[in-house]
Amino acid sequence: MKTTEFKLDTNNYRLHNDKNKRFINKSLAECGAGRSILVDSDDCLIAGNGVYEQAQKLGIPIRVIETDGTELVVVKRTDLSADDDKRKLLALVDNHTSDTSDFDYGLIADDFSAGVIADWEIDISFDSEGLNCEFNNGDNVSENGSLAERFGIPPFSILDTRKGYWQKRKKAWREEIGDTLGESRKDMLIDSIELKYPDLYKRSQKERTLLGISFREYFEKHVSQEEKDSASKITSSGVSLFDPVISEICSRWFTPGKGAKIFDCFAGDTQKGLVFGILGYEFIGIELRQEQVDINNNVISGRNLPIKYYCDDGQNIDNYIDQNSQDMLFSCPPYYNLEIYSDLENDASNQPTYDEFLKIIVNAYKKALMCLKDNRFAVIVVGDVRDKKTGFYHNFVDDIKRIFSDNDYRLYNELIIVEQAVSTALRAGKYMESRKVAKIHQNVLVFYKGDTKSISKKFPKIDFSEEDVALFDENMKIE
Repeated sequence: MKTTEFKLDTNNYRLHNDKNKRFINKSLAECGAGRSILVDSDDCLIAGNGVYEQAQKLGIPIRVIETDGTELVVVKRTDLSADDDKRKLLALVDNHTSDTSDFDYGLIADDFSAGVIADWEIDISFDSEGLNCEFNNGDNVSENGSLAERFGIPPFSILDTRKGYWQKRKKAWREEIGDTLGESRKDMLIDSIELKYPDLYKRSQKERTLLGISFREYFEKHVSQEEKDSASKITSSGVSLFDPVISEICSRWFTPGKGAKIFDCFAGDTQKGLVFGILGYEFIGIELRQEQVDINNNVISGRNLPIKYYCDDGQNIDNYIDQNSQDMLFSCPPYYNLEIYSDLENDASNQPTYDEFLKIIVNAYKKALMCLKDNRFAVIVVGDVRDKKTGFYHNFVDDIKRIFSDNDYRLYNELIIVEQAVSTALRAGKYMESRKVAKIHQNVLVFYKGDTKSISKKFPKIDFSEEDVALFDENMKIE
């Protein structure tokens, strides 16, 4: 074999993103070649596509060793000994360059059955704990990048908020938009001091056991006011704040792009609105409680963002938004009386019966769906709610599906959000006394009305690119 030019594998199972290519190039330039590459009899690469591509750019000459697979070819670096610093560096970066590439899961699924994958014990489940998900990473994202690079979060039906890549992204958002925007609902959800002071609860466990007293008695008799004040500052206020990452990925996945109009008839705090505005979308939120609207307007004051909040009943949303004018309904309705927001007569969360609660939900979403354009998505974050008296579920998720189906919006995607279970863990033991399993998930129901064949034409390719990073940085500036 005399040729020194080979064909890249067009069906390569490895995706070499820009970061991976830089590392390979740097490794070859500074440490020299280490591994061999593998080609078939037609001079097409089987393994080593990334290495070959960068070696060509660096002008590294090629030596071909022919074999029929019955002998092991060894590459011997005669210039390196055991104590050489370059040898140590090569051993490190050789492994690192492999770690920075990803599998092309689509190609693998097309070429191999699940049985073959299982037989070889190949784990191709997505795991990006080490991904840099901060917004200022500055890396360009290639069209063939990893799933998280291309879509922000892997586009699977399970959204695991406990994963490192999710937590990093959530932290980046929280640092910018704040984590204390539910002030008008303070302490409405948590009604036990064990949950209000989880850190103090854990730290005092040994002492309470020795004293033989409950946490409440310990809290009242053995905790100073200074300790209580200090502990309350670092624990949850009991308010269920919306996860900004869910807002981000849903707006990117299910709107036609920048400038899209998003709205919500149960707006709540500013977590959702700020994310949408920062990413370049318009947002209108209807919120029943004036004190929450005042807080929202105070939070967005000074930010040049296309966000508006109106204080009114969500059932009157058509007074603020024209029909057929919006690009996505994104909403998380009240979960019946799980969290009571106010004592207002028309507040869905304090209705005397579930049926009366549901009437408000039906009316609000019927009006809201009239505001959506054709061929658009409606995304509802929802979960089933237990009846506080009987313990049985009301099946709120299925009721939402029925409401949207009755208005000609059919279920297109259903995702499950798996949540952090810190406070839930404290309740789980008590729940199991009556054989109730602690719930740590919610549903994301994605509905669509229109021609599904037109989606790929009306909705652009999703790209978490450097352009988006720049937009994020620009919109974060407060005047």
